[in-house]
Amino acid sequence: MKKMVITGANGFIGRSAAEYFEKEYDIVGIDIAEKGAGPADARRTYYQCNLSKEPAELSMILGSVQPDVILHCAGSANVGASVVNPMADLDGNLHSLYQLLIALRAIEKKPKIIFMSSAAVYGNPVRLPIREGDAPAPISPYGLHKLMCEQLCHYYNEVHGYRTRSIRIFSAYGSGIRKQIFWDIYQKYLTSGTIDLFGTGDETRDYIHVADIMRAIDCVIKYDGEEEIFNVANGEEIPIRELAHSYAKQLGESTDIVTFNGKVKAGDPRNWRADITLLKKTGYRKSVSFAEGVSDYVQWVRKQGE
Repeated sequence: MKKMVITGANGFIGRSAAEYFEKEYDIVGIDIAEKGAGPADARRTYYQCNLSKEPAELSMILGSVQPDVILHCAGSANVGASVVNPMADLDGNLHSLYQLLIALRAIEKKPKIIFMSSAAVYGNPVRLPIREGDAPAPISPYGLHKLMCEQLCHYYNEVHGYRTRSIRIFSAYGSGIRKQIFWDIYQKYLTSGTIDLFGTGDETRDYIHVADIMRAIDCVIKYDGEEEIFNVANGEEIPIRELAHSYAKQLGESTDIVTFNGKVKAGDPRNWRADITLLKKTGYRKSVSFAEGVSDYVQWVRKQGE
């Protein structure tokens, strides 16, 4: 069986990927944190390793495994935190990727590599839908560092013959995510019985469920074209107000509990909608509707802490 290394294996995307791909690959997880405790984790090989600070151990792991595919899910994933502490974000994203690419030069096999980038590289786009060829204009350290990571991947492809592709994930969500707006809404509701959010509610996002992210990754791995960068989204512009109202209804509440304070967080874009022509070319098709995804998430989050 082919082998897949997943960095950031304990994270939201990493854990989902391990579950999705374990029928096709022997999964080897790498993460800075200790191994998870679930029954599925016991079936997978796992290494606790800090990619940024333990390059020798990373080289040893990759040399031993000789992976066919690497999903690089490790790294910082918090726009607000990157504004407060940009150096930590730089280390978590760019430095960890650099160490991974350097370590791969020491092994015989040149695996396919999927780098988890972000739509944050686009900033506030000048037109919608956003195409992969549109000029990046990040408005946060997080977006800037993700763009630098993409450029590093391209350099190693050109100079060292690597096979790296960067996927620009838009607004990811799904059961298991414990950060960002889906998680924050419920925490606000638990605390006050209301949902008070930043912005006006007219800001838009292109949401994609984690199950569909997995399908997109699978399609990009198997795609035989030359492209290196892919938008991963559904090509749908959904107002944040629509999300909040749908969430409130799933909680059994009136939409009157939803308010917006009119303030814009540093680093947050106004509107997103992706052009997914290239992603569809790989064979991707959406399977989870937004309404279904919100319903599933609310059911999951209500069970936490029970």
